[in-house]
Amino acid sequence: MHTWSPHNPAAFTIGVAALLLSVIAYALGYRRSARRYAAIVEVPTVATKDIPGLGADMVEVKGVTRAANPLISDLARMPCVIFRSSVTEHWTTTRTARDSKGNTRVITEHHSETRYANEGRIDFQVCDGSGEATVRPEGAEEDLLDGMADLDGPLPDSPAYHIRPHHLGGHLSYAEAVLPVGRQVYVLGQVGEDNTIRKPEVVDRPFIISYRTEENLRERAAWGMRIWGSIAALLFVAGAVLLGGGLGLVEDLGL
Repeated sequence: MHTWSPHNPAAFTIGVAALLLSVIAYALGYRRSARRYAAIVEVPTVATKDIPGLGADMVEVKGVTRAANPLISDLARMPCVIFRSSVTEHWTTTRTARDSKGNTRVITEHHSETRYANEGRIDFQVCDGSGEATVRPEGAEEDLLDGMADLDGPLPDSPAYHIRPHHLGGHLSYAEAVLPVGRQVYVLGQVGEDNTIRKPEVVDRPFIISYRTEENLRERAAWGMRIWGSIAALLFVAGAVLLGGGLGLVEDLGL
Protein backbone atom coordinates (compact mmCIF):
# COMPACT_ATOMS: atom_id res chain seq x y z
CA MET A 1 0.00 0.00 0.00
CA HIS A 2 1.47 3.32 -1.10
CA THR A 3 1.77 6.01 1.59
CA TRP A 4 1.81 9.60 0.34
CA SER A 5 4.66 11.81 1.50
CA PRO A 6 5.64 15.32 0.38
CA HIS A 7 8.44 15.83 -2.10
CA ASN A 8 10.26 18.02 0.46
CA PRO A 9 8.93 17.37 4.00
CA ALA A 10 10.76 20.32 5.60
CA ALA A 11 9.47 22.85 3.04
CA PHE A 12 5.98 21.34 3.22
CA THR A 13 5.84 21.59 7.03
CA ILE A 14 7.20 25.15 7.15
CA GLY A 15 4.84 26.18 4.34
CA VAL A 16 1.78 24.86 6.16
CA ALA A 17 2.91 26.61 9.35
CA ALA A 18 3.41 29.90 7.48
CA LEU A 19 -0.05 29.69 5.93
CA LEU A 20 -1.61 29.02 9.33
CA LEU A 21 0.27 32.01 10.79
CA SER A 22 -0.96 34.18 7.93
CA VAL A 23 -4.55 33.25 8.77
CA ILE A 24 -3.94 34.05 12.45
CA ALA A 25 -2.29 37.39 11.60
CA TYR A 26 -5.24 38.29 9.37
CA ALA A 27 -7.93 37.21 11.81
CA LEU A 28 -6.44 38.50 15.06
CA GLY A 29 -4.41 41.45 13.77
CA TYR A 30 -5.74 42.92 10.55
CA ARG A 31 -9.45 42.29 11.13
CA ARG A 32 -9.31 43.64 14.69
CA SER A 33 -7.59 46.83 13.51
CA ALA A 34 -10.00 47.16 10.57
CA ARG A 35 -13.03 46.69 12.83
CA ARG A 36 -11.70 49.34 15.20
CA TYR A 37 -10.88 51.74 12.35
CA ALA A 38 -14.32 51.37 10.78
CA ALA A 39 -16.09 52.06 14.07
CA ILE A 40 -14.02 55.17 14.81
CA VAL A 41 -14.61 56.55 11.30
CA GLU A 42 -18.30 55.66 10.96
CA VAL A 43 -19.78 56.22 14.43
CA PRO A 44 -20.82 59.86 14.91
CA THR A 45 -19.64 62.11 17.73
CA VAL A 46 -22.59 63.45 19.71
CA ALA A 47 -23.03 65.99 22.47
CA THR A 48 -23.96 64.33 25.75
CA LYS A 49 -27.17 66.38 25.96
CA ASP A 50 -28.42 64.68 22.79
CA ILE A 51 -28.01 61.09 24.07
CA PRO A 52 -31.51 60.73 25.62
CA GLY A 53 -33.82 59.47 22.90
CA LEU A 54 -31.11 57.93 20.70
CA GLY A 55 -32.25 54.40 21.51
CA ALA A 56 -29.62 51.74 20.93
CA ASP A 57 -27.45 53.86 18.62
CA MET A 58 -23.68 53.68 18.60
CA VAL A 59 -22.12 56.98 19.65
CA GLU A 60 -18.82 58.67 20.39
CA VAL A 61 -18.53 61.13 23.24
CA LYS A 62 -15.54 63.23 24.24
CA GLY A 63 -15.09 65.13 27.45
CA VAL A 64 -13.69 65.08 30.98
CA THR A 65 -14.09 62.19 33.42
CA ARG A 66 -16.08 62.83 36.58
CA ALA A 67 -17.18 60.63 39.51
CA ALA A 68 -18.93 61.52 42.75
CA ASN A 69 -17.00 58.85 44.65
CA PRO A 70 -13.88 58.01 42.65
CA LEU A 71 -11.66 55.02 43.21
CA ILE A 72 -8.16 55.48 44.62
CA SER A 73 -5.60 53.50 42.64
CA ASP A 74 -3.62 50.99 44.71
CA LEU A 75 -0.05 52.08 43.94
CA ALA A 76 -0.02 55.76 42.91
CA ARG A 77 -3.06 56.52 45.13
CA MET A 78 -4.61 58.51 42.29
CA PRO A 79 -8.34 59.40 42.17
CA CYS A 80 -9.61 57.53 39.14
CA VAL A 81 -12.50 55.66 37.55
CA ILE A 82 -10.47 52.67 36.27
CA PHE A 83 -7.20 51.15 37.47
CA ARG A 84 -5.17 47.97 37.06
CA SER A 85 -2.25 47.42 39.45
CA SER A 86 0.38 44.73 39.82
CA VAL A 87 3.65 44.06 41.62
CA THR A 88 6.01 41.48 40.11
CA GLU A 89 9.13 39.99 41.67
CA HIS A 90 12.03 39.10 39.37
CA TRP A 91 15.06 37.00 40.29
CA THR A 92 17.67 34.75 38.74
CA THR A 93 19.12 31.40 39.75
CA THR A 94 22.09 29.47 38.47
CA ARG A 95 22.66 25.75 38.24
CA THR A 96 25.36 23.50 36.86
CA ALA A 97 24.43 21.01 34.16
CA ARG A 98 26.54 18.10 32.93
CA ASP A 99 26.19 16.64 29.44
CA SER A 100 26.68 13.02 28.31
CA LYS A 101 30.40 13.61 27.81
CA GLY A 102 30.90 14.84 31.35
CA ASN A 103 31.30 18.51 30.38
CA THR A 104 29.73 21.01 32.73
CA ARG A 105 28.22 24.41 32.10
CA VAL A 106 26.49 27.02 34.23
CA ILE A 107 22.90 27.80 33.31
CA THR A 108 21.28 31.07 34.43
CA GLU A 109 17.51 30.98 34.71
CA HIS A 110 15.24 34.02 35.00
CA HIS A 111 12.09 33.84 37.10
CA SER A 112 9.16 36.10 37.84
CA GLU A 113 6.18 35.91 40.16
CA THR A 114 3.18 38.19 40.56
CA ARG A 115 3.19 39.26 44.19
CA TYR A 116 0.18 41.60 44.05
CA ALA A 117 -2.59 42.28 41.54
CA ASN A 118 -5.81 44.21 41.76
CA GLU A 119 -8.10 46.22 39.53
CA GLY A 120 -11.20 48.33 39.84
CA ARG A 121 -13.64 50.23 37.68
CA ILE A 122 -16.80 52.18 38.38
CA ASP A 123 -19.50 53.89 36.37
CA PHE A 124 -18.40 57.43 35.59
CA GLN A 125 -19.58 60.56 33.84
CA VAL A 126 -18.19 62.22 30.73
CA CYS A 127 -18.75 66.00 30.82
CA ASP A 128 -18.46 67.88 27.53
CA GLY A 129 -19.87 71.33 28.25
CA SER A 130 -23.36 70.51 27.01
CA GLY A 131 -24.08 68.12 29.84
CA GLU A 132 -22.88 64.71 30.98
CA ALA A 133 -23.32 61.07 30.07
CA THR A 134 -22.79 58.03 32.28
CA VAL A 135 -20.45 55.30 31.07
CA ARG A 136 -20.60 51.70 32.28
CA PRO A 137 -17.04 50.50 31.58
CA GLU A 138 -17.42 46.72 31.97
CA GLY A 139 -16.21 44.93 28.85
CA ALA A 140 -14.46 47.90 27.27
CA GLU A 141 -11.15 47.92 25.42
CA GLU A 142 -9.36 50.18 27.90
CA ASP A 143 -6.52 52.45 26.81
CA LEU A 144 -5.15 53.85 30.09
CA LEU A 145 -2.36 56.07 31.35
CA ASP A 146 0.77 54.90 33.18
CA GLY A 147 0.09 55.69 36.82
CA MET A 148 3.70 54.94 37.82
CA ALA A 149 5.33 57.20 35.22
CA ASP A 150 6.74 59.61 37.83
CA LEU A 151 7.14 57.14 40.70
CA ASP A 152 9.77 54.58 41.64
CA GLY A 153 7.40 52.58 43.81
CA PRO A 154 4.07 52.65 45.61
CA LEU A 155 3.21 55.49 47.98
CA PRO A 156 3.37 54.82 51.74
CA ASP A 157 -0.40 54.40 52.12
CA SER A 158 -0.54 51.84 49.29
CA PRO A 159 -1.70 48.32 50.21
CA ALA A 160 1.39 47.08 48.33
CA TYR A 161 3.89 49.37 50.08
CA HIS A 162 5.22 46.73 52.49
CA ILE A 163 5.77 44.00 49.90
CA ARG A 164 9.43 42.96 49.85
CA PRO A 165 11.33 40.45 47.65
CA HIS A 166 11.18 36.84 48.83
CA HIS A 167 14.16 35.60 46.85
CA LEU A 168 17.86 36.32 47.23
CA GLY A 169 18.83 39.04 44.77
CA GLY A 170 15.20 39.59 43.78
CA HIS A 171 13.75 42.96 42.85
CA LEU A 172 10.21 44.28 42.39
CA SER A 173 8.65 46.00 39.39
CA TYR A 174 5.46 48.02 39.65
CA ALA A 175 2.80 48.55 37.01
CA GLU A 176 -0.38 50.56 37.21
CA ALA A 177 -2.70 51.67 34.41
CA VAL A 178 -5.23 54.36 35.34
CA LEU A 179 -7.93 56.62 33.93
CA PRO A 180 -7.81 59.56 36.35
CA VAL A 181 -10.67 61.82 37.33
CA GLY A 182 -10.56 65.12 35.44
CA ARG A 183 -8.86 63.59 32.39
CA GLN A 184 -9.94 64.08 28.79
CA VAL A 185 -11.44 60.83 27.53
CA TYR A 186 -12.81 59.34 24.32
CA VAL A 187 -15.64 56.81 24.59
CA LEU A 188 -17.21 54.77 21.78
CA GLY A 189 -20.11 52.54 22.73
CA GLN A 190 -23.81 51.82 22.51
CA VAL A 191 -26.56 53.81 24.22
CA GLY A 192 -28.48 51.61 26.64
CA GLU A 193 -32.13 51.78 27.66
CA ASP A 194 -31.19 53.94 30.65
CA ASN A 195 -29.23 56.33 28.36
CA THR A 196 -25.87 55.11 29.65
CA ILE A 197 -23.03 54.23 27.27
CA ARG A 198 -22.02 50.60 27.48
CA LYS A 199 -20.69 47.58 25.62
CA PRO A 200 -22.63 47.00 22.38
CA GLU A 201 -25.12 44.15 22.58
CA VAL A 202 -26.98 44.19 19.26
CA VAL A 203 -24.20 45.30 16.88
CA ASP A 204 -20.70 43.96 16.22
CA ARG A 205 -18.76 47.05 17.23
CA PRO A 206 -15.91 47.59 19.71
CA PHE A 207 -16.42 49.35 23.02
CA ILE A 208 -13.53 51.78 23.49
CA ILE A 209 -12.49 53.90 26.46
CA SER A 210 -9.26 55.80 25.83
CA TYR A 211 -7.28 58.81 27.00
CA ARG A 212 -6.14 59.27 23.39
CA THR A 213 -7.81 61.58 20.87
CA GLU A 214 -10.06 60.28 18.11
CA GLU A 215 -7.49 61.33 15.52
CA ASN A 216 -4.72 59.41 17.28
CA LEU A 217 -6.87 56.30 17.67
CA ARG A 218 -7.86 56.40 14.01
CA GLU A 219 -4.23 56.75 12.94
CA ARG A 220 -3.10 53.88 15.18
CA ALA A 221 -5.86 51.63 13.82
CA ALA A 222 -4.86 52.50 10.24
CA TRP A 223 -1.23 51.63 11.00
CA GLY A 224 -2.38 48.38 12.57
CA MET A 225 -4.21 47.50 9.36
CA ARG A 226 -1.10 48.24 7.27
CA ILE A 227 1.30 46.34 9.52
CA TRP A 228 -0.87 43.27 10.10
CA GLY A 229 -1.98 43.24 6.46
CA SER A 230 1.65 43.24 5.33
CA ILE A 231 2.60 40.50 7.80
CA ALA A 232 -0.34 38.33 6.71
CA ALA A 233 0.47 38.86 3.01
CA LEU A 234 4.18 38.06 3.45
CA LEU A 235 3.41 34.92 5.43
CA PHE A 236 0.85 33.82 2.83
CA VAL A 237 3.28 34.28 -0.07
CA ALA A 238 6.11 32.56 1.80
CA GLY A 239 3.80 29.73 2.81
CA ALA A 240 2.51 29.25 -0.72
CA VAL A 241 6.05 29.12 -2.15
CA LEU A 242 7.25 26.69 0.51
CA LEU A 243 4.17 24.55 0.14
CA GLY A 244 4.77 24.43 -3.60
CA GLY A 245 8.33 23.36 -2.93
CA GLY A 246 7.17 20.73 -0.52
CA LEU A 247 4.82 19.30 -3.15
CA GLY A 248 7.51 19.37 -5.81
CA LEU A 249 5.95 22.26 -7.75
CA VAL A 250 8.87 24.58 -6.96
CA GLU A 251 12.43 23.25 -7.12
CA ASP A 252 15.70 24.10 -5.38
CA LEU A 253 14.44 25.73 -2.18
CA GLY A 254 17.55 24.59 -0.34
CA LEU A 255 15.61 22.92 2.49
